[in-house]
Amino acid sequence: GLRRQDWVNRPYMDEECKQPQPQTFQNGIEFIQKNHAEDNWFLHIETFDPHEPYFTQQHYKDLYPHDYDGPHFDWPDYRRVEDGDTSEMIEHVRYEAAALTTMCDHYMGKIIDIMDEYNLWEDTMLIVNTDHGFLLGEHDWWAKCVNPFYDEVIHTPLFIWDPRTKVKGERRNS
Repeated sequence: GLRRQDWVNRPYMDEECKQPQPQTFQNGIEFIQKNHAEDNWFLHIETFDPHEPYFTQQHYKDLYPHDYDGPHFDWPDYRRVEDGDTSEMIEHVRYEAAALTTMCDHYMGKIIDIMDEYNLWEDTMLIVNTDHGFLLGEHDWWAKCVNPFYDEVIHTPLFIWDPRTKVKGERRNS
């Protein structure tokens, strides 16, 4: 059911600006442009990306050139890797995921740029995180797996800039 709706939607996202991720980031940027001089504002940007399906524009895919002539594959099921899942398919979907992650990094960079432009680092907290990782064939699993949960799924990035402390470049294990 979900995949059918995905295929219905894809032709409408023929340009990058029509995809949800760029639109969400652009709305966040417009909010910051409008409110950067105000006090006590809060902005939460939730893009749901990078997330399957790993659909993005060709110029991001071109950054990860590889030979693949198998079936269309950018949305693995939540299951164990099976005999029919070839190493080429695994490599291909990893590149598809990398392309979408690169797109997300590009738009996160726009947020950092606007933080620079308005010198928001002096009085604005920035928190970047994700809800879970995703297995792309590691440990013979696709997606989020079942117990035991692997590090790739549960150890997620968390970046915090707190202008009150100005601590930077510090990594913590906690």
